[in-house]
Amino acid sequence: MNKLILTVIGAAVMFGCSTTNKEIITQSKTLESKPVLEAKKEKQEKQETRETPSWVSTGSGVSLSDNHGSKDAFFGVGKKEHVEPSETGQMDADDAARNSLIHVLGNFNSGLIRYHQAVKDPRESGWIDKEKLQAVINDTAAILLLDAKIVDHWGQPDSNTSFSLARLDFKNVQTALASSNHLSGDEKTSIKFISKWVFKNMQLVRERKFLFSKMSRITAIK
Repeated sequence: MNKLILTVIGAAVMFGCSTTNKEIITQSKTLESKPVLEAKKEKQEKQETRETPSWVSTGSGVSLSDNHGSKDAFFGVGKKEHVEPSETGQMDADDAARNSLIHVLGNFNSGLIRYHQAVKDPRESGWIDKEKLQAVINDTAAILLLDAKIVDHWGQPDSNTSFSLARLDFKNVQTALASSNHLSGDEKTSIKFISKWVFKNMQLVRERKFLFSKMSRITAIK
């Protein structure tokens, strides 16, 4: 009799444990999957409601002088189209943004060299010859690329296209150039002035480009 009672109790305990374990497993799966689904849904809703950032359409270049929301900086915009959403697509867009930033910096460096040839007099104090200036640019290139940051991402809700924005502050570029061991005191002062002049000139060219584009759209509408 006792043996029978123990057997029944044992079976009841086993059944109870089995039921409890099943419920725990089921509940665990529910608790794990629900937050994940909600997070994905929330992320998708934010992406769909967020307006397209202005940098997607303005593209790579320098910051505009009337952009009081940010300091003077160089920007690179990268774009990557992919078959389906993936993290590698975003990484490819990051790389494309950095490559675009390198192109913008290349235009800036070319402007530094052209300025000396077209404006500066070799007899002036602080004159930097082309070979020395090119050496300074080459030495600072790697440092500047390390300072560049990916500051924003954007994915078009209606297509599998990822955008990335790379940024490098102008002050970092100016400081790196002026800190070169190749330059004397007067030459460092000169490079600070020259770099600022070239950057402002790039801003002016870009502003004219946007103004012309805006006027063209207004004319087309009329």
